[in-house]
Amino acid sequence: MAKKQQGQALVESVVGLSLVIIPLLVVFPLLSKVSSAQHRADQAAHYNAWERTVWKEGRPDRMPSRSGLYVAIRSDDQQMQYLPWRFYQQDGRKIASRHQEKWSWDNRVHPLLKYPLKRDGTNTLLLKNLQESAKDEQELARLTGSQQGTGTPGTYGKTVEQAVGMLSFTGFKLPRDQFYRTQIRTDLENLNMSPFDELDLSVHGQSALLASGWNAAGPYHVRNRVRRLVLTNYMDVGVIRTAQNLIGIIPFGKEIKSNSLKLGFVEPDVLPANRLCTYGTKNCGG
Repeated sequence: MAKKQQGQALVESVVGLSLVIIPLLVVFPLLSKVSSAQHRADQAAHYNAWERTVWKEGRPDRMPSRSGLYVAIRSDDQQMQYLPWRFYQQDGRKIASRHQEKWSWDNRVHPLLKYPLKRDGTNTLLLKNLQESAKDEQELARLTGSQQGTGTPGTYGKTVEQAVGMLSFTGFKLPRDQFYRTQIRTDLENLNMSPFDELDLSVHGQSALLASGWNAAGPYHVRNRVRRLVLTNYMDVGVIRTAQNLIGIIPFGKEIKSNSLKLGFVEPDVLPANRLCTYGTKNCGG
């Protein structure tokens, strides 16, 4: 009887190892990879929400007709192309706004996003290709997402928006898409092992940000937008300027001349030269 009990314990141990312990040994490393993919999706969603407060989808109003202006405009696809470089590539690589090399999902991805999905034990990228014909260097081959800017939620926020919107009769307009919602999704490859070959997992990162970014294309653009709020701007016409110059002939009226008393004058604050630099260069984060 003792021998039979010992054999029964051995069988129970084998069954427990096969049905519980071994699957756990397989699943635990996979869960760490999935959590890494989830963390990166969350970071990418937060980044997109912040960037959308600065980078707009279209040209702002009151753009002056002159050279030397820089407008911060990016489409959704252009914004999404920065995500692999910032959140999915290997450690130690420099982050830049303009990339000199091509992206590669096989060679540049962080090792935490690779796992031995196949029976031969070779590490395979955990992120599934969303397009069958997509190439390895395409940044959006394994990422998808959405970005949306809407009005301020809530009764109070909408009331403030309507009050500010009343200034539009002067020609002064502020962006009203201040509530930004972003979502990032990545599908995960299945393990080549039953019952993990039909999981069809996906990770989603979501973020929401309430902020008002003013997309100005330089000091001349700022002047064009703000000047319409200056009440004396509507007095800056030829007749009044002529009257100012005539009064300026009088000895005590020199300061009333149009080149001295400038009606509707606006002087934007300009960033100092030491604040205008290329990040990563000497004395600028390099």
